[in-house]
Amino acid sequence: MNQISATFIKGIKDNLMSISALFWVIAWPILWLFLGVFVFLREVPEAYAGLARGQITISMITFSFMISGMTSLAASISEDRHKGLFLKLKSMPVQPWKDSIGRILAVLSFSIISIIIILIVGLALGAKFSFSMTDLLKSIGFLILGILASAGVGLICGSLIKSVQGAIMTAVSIAVITSAISGVFFDYSMLPGVLQTFARFWPMSSVNTIIAYYLTGNAGFDATSALNLSLTVIISLIFFSAGLIIYTKYCWKNE
Repeated sequence: MNQISATFIKGIKDNLMSISALFWVIAWPILWLFLGVFVFLREVPEAYAGLARGQITISMITFSFMISGMTSLAASISEDRHKGLFLKLKSMPVQPWKDSIGRILAVLSFSIISIIIILIVGLALGAKFSFSMTDLLKSIGFLILGILASAGVGLICGSLIKSVQGAIMTAVSIAVITSAISGVFFDYSMLPGVLQTFARFWPMSSVNTIIAYYLTGNAGFDATSALNLSLTVIISLIFFSAGLIIYTKYCWKNE
């Protein structure tokens, strides 16, 4: 437990003290939230404006946890490798899986902090939601699932890409590009057929659509069908599991 808590404390401190992490995870989504409300949604009738603002708030929350999970883990792993931390840890009674749990808990906490801040800003800008307690609990569950899937991508990038800048930029690129082409930045209906298919299988965009449906009643496809929910859970867990396996086996063995 001491190893997990030590890794967690180090991770959360690094994130909260990193200007680039605070910008990409919190400031950038909030900037897009303001643009969405005052530019992209200004023609929306007032009767629908609240829920539309709620939907864009959810999209920015999704982008935030994608950046947090992918980039923060990629950065921390590659930077620790560059500093020789893994070499030191291998000479100590340290277990890789405990280290990975500490890192993931740090990302989860940082993501929750950013989500709360973005949600407060969204509500201040007039975002409205319509949901039952059951819908809210389901949304929280899929939110955590999306964070874990993003963390899996971050673990893979940090473990396989040796260069610090290479790992970080790869993770940022994946988060930004997939957000743009999977319906996180743009409405699902605006995507061409091929990208609509991708959006259904890319777990982060699917989670975004599922949460939007539960909290606003709006989705571009049947997001809560048994098939889509099952695929989202399975693919998210595959990403997360793959990241853990690659990090605990491949990354540490090659130090």
